[in-house]
Amino acid sequence: MPKVICLSYHYPPFGGVAVQRILRFTRYLREQGFECHVICAEPVRAASVPLDPELLEEVPAHVRVHRLRTFEPECFINDWSHPWDKVRRNFLKMFAAMLIPDDQAMWIDQAAAAAVKLAGQIKADVLFATGPPFSTLLAGQRAAEISKLPLVVDFRDDWTLLRRHLKSLPPARQQREEELEQRVLRTAAGVMTVTPPLADEMKARSPHPERVHLLPNGFDPEHFSQLNAEEPDGVVFSAGSLYAKREPAGFFRAWDRFRERGGSLRFELAGPVTDDCRRYFPAGRADCRWLGFLPHREVRRRLLRASLNLAWLDPYLSVQSYTGKLLEYLGAGRPVLMLGAPRSVAAELLEKSGLGFTVPVDDVDGIVAALEKIARGDWRPHPDDSVIAPFNARQQVAKLAAILNEAISLPRK
Repeated sequence: MPKVICLSYHYPPFGGVAVQRILRFTRYLREQGFECHVICAEPVRAASVPLDPELLEEVPAHVRVHRLRTFEPECFINDWSHPWDKVRRNFLKMFAAMLIPDDQAMWIDQAAAAAVKLAGQIKADVLFATGPPFSTLLAGQRAAEISKLPLVVDFRDDWTLLRRHLKSLPPARQQREEELEQRVLRTAAGVMTVTPPLADEMKARSPHPERVHLLPNGFDPEHFSQLNAEEPDGVVFSAGSLYAKREPAGFFRAWDRFRERGGSLRFELAGPVTDDCRRYFPAGRADCRWLGFLPHREVRRRLLRASLNLAWLDPYLSVQSYTGKLLEYLGAGRPVLMLGAPRSVAAELLEKSGLGFTVPVDDVDGIVAALEKIARGDWRPHPDDSVIAPFNARQQVAKLAAILNEAISLPRK
């Protein structure tokens, strides 16, 4: 049985969207004949990614997990109620410009050394690294360089192209990160990414375009088969973050108009909400509630019973992004309203799935019309299994296993 070492900074009990993809992969790799070991960060009390201890129950006993204690700004609580933590965090943040490509840069050598040591102990056959944080891809590259093992890297997001487009980094740092990305692409025996446009862009950037593979995000079928779908509960439910760049003002104007016209649905959002968006959830308002962070199991339960599941696409990412939550919405099988660009890969997927439709984020009239259509029961989902099935985790892991086996079979340098 071939042995794979998976490097992923986030792994349960970390929660949120950051862990779902790697958790799905490791749950089902054994079915494809792989013995799986995971190297990840040990959660700390100040972790910016929420903790979801219930997810530990989903990690199979046969997956060997090796946790590393890390040192970075997020190890310290960002609050003056813990003054020493706050001081130490601020001190480390002073050197943020030196932490390339991200705040987890100090884990690169640590994770690489752990992977090399483990590879020797278990006689590993292949390395797998997923990011962000993109420091993990560099850790994988370094471990592959030392151990001479083949490396497969997983870009869950674009690393350098969007930053170049937005000019969000100083030119010298942008150049440095592009050099680091090229180092990873030169070393990797396989490269995976999550949407067709990103795959095309990665092929254009890679010295080995034939090694680039599309493997989208997806959903775990057991997450939904284990739950009984209930009658619609009159809730418009959204799972995910809310912040100003998602341009939420249009939806909440539409929501107020929908309620003024007698709409009886309730809106609930589970996930982080930034301070500049808290005003949308005034205290005591029963029809519009922010639930905070919920364990993934509870999110799934709400997805299954909602009258309508609502997804936001970031306007500056919508053309190339599926958003991981959308695929879980497809797994739940309830009606979906997506706010974003109607001409995007996500909107095309949603329409073909037969589970929903897309309205521009600022189209107040269109959003009101969609809410009223759902409230009246005028629109019912008609799922197309041929479109949805490729996002089933078991099918995806079969493709991942093929990529890993292909990497193992390549001649070693």
